[in-house]
Amino acid sequence: MLRHQASDATAPGGPSLLQGASSVRRDGRNAIERKAIARVQREIAAMPASLVVQLALWPDEIASWARAEGTHESLVYNMLARRKPYLRVRERLADRLEVSPAVLGHLVDARRPLPLAKRDPDAVAAPMPAEPPVDWSRPPYPAFRDGSNPVERRAVRLVEREIASMPPAAVVGLALWPTTLAEWSREQRLKSSIIWATLAGSPSERVRAELARRLDVTLRDLDDLIARERAQPLATRVPALSDLEVARPVPRPGDASFAEPSEPAGPAPAAPPRLLGADEPPPPAPDTDQLSLGF
Repeated sequence: MLRHQASDATAPGGPSLLQGASSVRRDGRNAIERKAIARVQREIAAMPASLVVQLALWPDEIASWARAEGTHESLVYNMLARRKPYLRVRERLADRLEVSPAVLGHLVDARRPLPLAKRDPDAVAAPMPAEPPVDWSRPPYPAFRDGSNPVERRAVRLVEREIASMPPAAVVGLALWPTTLAEWSREQRLKSSIIWATLAGSPSERVRAELARRLDVTLRDLDDLIARERAQPLATRVPALSDLEVARPVPRPGDASFAEPSEPAGPAPAAPPRLLGADEPPPPAPDTDQLSLGF
């Protein structure tokens, strides 16, 4: 039985939850990270298309991709929520995800199963008849989602590989799914700002206690997740020689292949954006599971 305190005061000593912990990087083995991975593996077919796409784009995000495409993110969310087709946006997003528009269309349009927590326990326990594997090289595709869509598989792989680089709010949100942080805060009658502050490193003892209880982890597990330094996303790391298939020799002056470095054309690329809540509270969003893991 875990012991929890129930004070709503912010703990003294500033934003650090663990002395020295922020100098140690997360490695994906925290109990909450493992719960988040397991949740995505089991529930990816039941997750809304926008959440699947958010995960599949990591460390990019839907909003930044929309800006780069010169469109508004609301159009993308409306397309992913099946409110309007926006075929050009669908085609461009499919290209970004390296799938065909038909595959992305299946993710958006096909019927989602209920989350496991909302299914009849007897139906969950009953063995399901084996279905033949879907040929994703060409339509027609089934009218339901089963987790085998290439975008779903990409999202699962990204979470398995990158969970240590995701912000604590995103990890907690995945571990809680299908309950969102917004729903949980309303259930506990807690201000969302206090929850975000706790997950960003300025702890409320009540939030720590209640959230650890809800996640069925120790306070130490929660503190480790929040206080330790996030890993750098693989997509933004400089590859080591061991990561390269072939180590190419570096051209030197006098070599035929040598060329003086030139100035890059155009403006420098922007810093990689943050996804799914990052480390600070976003502006309030409508009550819909199509937008994010949090509020």
